[in-house]
Parts: sequence; structure tokens; C-alpha cells
Amino acid sequence: MKFWKYTLPLITMMMIGTFKATAAPVVTPKAYMFGFVANFTDSVVYFTDIQTVDSVWYDKKTKFLLGRNSYSHQLRDYFADEMKKPHSTCIVIFALTRKDAEKKFVKLRKQYTGKNAGRYEIRNLNENQFHFKSVDMSPDESTIVVKKSKKNKKNKKDKK
Repeated sequence: MKFWKYTLPLITMMMIGTFKATAAPVVTPKAYMFGFVANFTDSVVYFTDIQTVDSVWYDKKTKFLLGRNSYSHQLRDYFADEMKKPHSTCIVIFALTRKDAEKKFVKLRKQYTGKNAGRYEIRNLNENQFHFKSVDMSPDESTIVVKKSKKNKKNKKDKK
């Protein structure tokens, strides 16, 4: 009895660990995203329009945006350079369909227009003011070549 009490969970965990699926990055021809900018010392918040961005990479299993730091840095750099607001907190939200992006946009916007309508001033940035540029997250071929060349050097040493 004690044997199965401890070994059965162990065997189950080992089997689950071996069948664990790995998530692969996937590129989609287009995705929809918008940005949100806030500063904790200011009552003004900014929303960008929902924009179509070409060639967006995301994790297939979790549907998590890859290169999200680069997209938020684009928005942060715009605010630091053009708007002269260097200490802004920027987030980027994306969806694979326009309908999902609109739902997320409305949900976030309600947080600042509902009960807190008088506390925040909302400003919009249209696509003419700011537009996201796609970020290439494809594997770098130079690193693949380096890895192959290291293997080749090891093989040459083994042959001698």
C-alpha cells in the first residue's frame, strides 16, 4: 500500500514530463494591436488606435506576443522623443482578430472612463501620430552557422 502511495504519483509525473509539448513560435501575416501609456505622476493616459501590424510573431501554445518589449519600446521612445515624456509606462496589447482587439480595448478603456471618469484625462493617438513597426523574431541564421562551424571543428579534431 505504501509503495503505490508514493510511486504512483512519481510515475505519473514522469510520464507527464516526457509528453510535455513544446510551444513553437508562429508568425501571422497580420495582427491587431494597440498601446496604452500612463505616467504615475500625471493624470493623463494615452490610448493608440487599434492598428494592423504585418508579420507578428507569437507563441502558438500561449498566444503570447513575442518581441513585446520591442513594441513597447517603440511607444516609449515615441513618448520620450516626440512628447517629451521620458518616464512613461507603456504597454502593448495584441489580438489575432480585430474583434478580440476591440474587446480588449473597450475593457481597458472602461477602467479609465467608468468610476474613475473624473480622475483621468484620456487622450488618443491616431495612426498618423504613431504607428507600430513589425519586429522580426525569426531565428538568426548567423548563430546557426556558428553552431555548425563549432561542430565541424570538433569533428576535424576527432578525425586527426
